[in-house]
Amino acid sequence: MGMIENGRNILATTRFLLPSLTAAEKRVAEFVLASPKEVTRMSLKKLAVRCECGEATIVRLCKTIGVSGYAELKSLLETQLQLPAVKEESVRLSTGQGMGEIVARVFELNILNLRRTLEVAAVEEYENACEVLSTANKICFFAIGDAMFPCSYASLRFRRIGYDCYADSDADVQIVNACNMKEGDVAIAISHSGRTKQVVEAMRIAKSRGAVTICITKAGKSELTKYSDIVLYNVTTDTTVDKEIIARRVAEQAMLDAVYMGVLQKMEANSFARLQEVSENLKVNKLPDKNV
Repeated sequence: MGMIENGRNILATTRFLLPSLTAAEKRVAEFVLASPKEVTRMSLKKLAVRCECGEATIVRLCKTIGVSGYAELKSLLETQLQLPAVKEESVRLSTGQGMGEIVARVFELNILNLRRTLEVAAVEEYENACEVLSTANKICFFAIGDAMFPCSYASLRFRRIGYDCYADSDADVQIVNACNMKEGDVAIAISHSGRTKQVVEAMRIAKSRGAVTICITKAGKSELTKYSDIVLYNVTTDTTVDKEIIARRVAEQAMLDAVYMGVLQKMEANSFARLQEVSENLKVNKLPDKNV
């Protein structure tokens, strides 16, 4: 999939973030995407002249796409250019397909979106999320509609290792939960557009109360990212007839699962003991295995 040593595909990340860049940053990004090999041979000053911008613009772009500076950008580009070219993929869903084709396309669409989300994953942001969650007093999830499904799943996971979690689907209750947050708490919101009114308002309140705020959204600046301390980007491809993105929630669940596993690694041994205790007690809900 064209991954590089820091876990990110620099060209894919640059392409993904293109809509959110300033005009000057966009000129540089478009040149990097069009001529990456040429960029590896250019000095910072030469690239700035070529793109008609200041050197600070290039440095700022490097930070935006998750590298420390221009030298690291060139190094990572050189590494990526040595890898086999990644074929642009797409998965189409439409009417008139047989069941076998539908099954294959749905699975392929989920795999494609997971791969694209992984390509732009900023490991440092995931690490930051794990760091604040590992010491959180309380976790509140904010989402509307089917975006609540991955939140409910993650809430259950965190509760099993002893966290105080709130994942209420009612929009009014989410606002109440946000009002009761304080320093030491963590709010996690999902809104692909970044413009879901109730979710944005809950995050605004949570942040004003001193909670650390984490969001999962698409690329670009939005009202939601304005109130988010940590931003995790989700890449999805909408190929369905009615524009109902079926793979989005799978990617969001995988992202929250990765954060959960990272937190679990940071927890003390007694957290693993608590998880084992909960798992043992949950066996009461299982029928006896007659094959044993």
